[in-house]
Amino acid sequence: DMISPTRHLPNARKDQWSADVQRELWSGAALDIQYVGSNTSHLDRSFFNNTPQPGPGPVDPRRPSQRFRSRRIIQNDLIADYDAVSVILRKRMSRGLQADVHYTWSRTRDMSTHSNGGGQTMNNYDIWADYGAANWDIPHRFVANYIYDVPFLKSSPQPILKYVVAGWQIGGVTTIQSGTPINVTIAADRANIGISGFQRPDLVGPVPQLDCQQSPTSLDLVNCFDPSAFAMPAQYTFGNAPRNVLRGP
Repeated sequence: DMISPTRHLPNARKDQWSADVQRELWSGAALDIQYVGSNTSHLDRSFFNNTPQPGPGPVDPRRPSQRFRSRRIIQNDLIADYDAVSVILRKRMSRGLQADVHYTWSRTRDMSTHSNGGGQTMNNYDIWADYGAANWDIPHRFVANYIYDVPFLKSSPQPILKYVVAGWQIGGVTTIQSGTPINVTIAADRANIGISGFQRPDLVGPVPQLDCQQSPTSLDLVNCFDPSAFAMPAQYTFGNAPRNVLRGP
């Protein structure tokens, strides 16, 4: 086996652009609409370039080079994209209430997780087949933080009620967001390339939505999606299911 970087390893590059429009709605309250986009290139990849093409027969005799078994080449050819639109309502403290309410729609796409963390594309010779939702892609996210100045008993003539019981504030942060992506893989080396655990099945029906049930014997959630939407790909082929095709709760 051999591990080697390529001669040309450009630094990772990120280009980012944004736009922001704000408008006062009434005294002490404003609406803010933001857009942020970015493109990152030259992300590192573990390229196993001595992997054979899918096909029948023993794996090793079909490798491009017979001098090595596995050649892990480090090169920088992956990309990642990000787009997000946020709508923010800000209200300064008035009438005992202060609040910031954020809603963000976003889309994060990449080709693989970090190679040093075990990330790898399904097909070493077609990285675009893995271009899809990143592991941390959260399409919808709502966050509200607020402070409420409780008005009760502030004008009470009783000192204990006025200075001990009154004057409290209630604050909180509420977060509601989409689930993270789930990648569907098969354990078998269906393509017969000597690498298993990264290949995906065929998607033969609509993408199933999660509908989990409570296990009768534990706190685990079971039967979360319909497996009939997937099928084993034909022998010596890669499946057509997109990477990270499912989404968690």
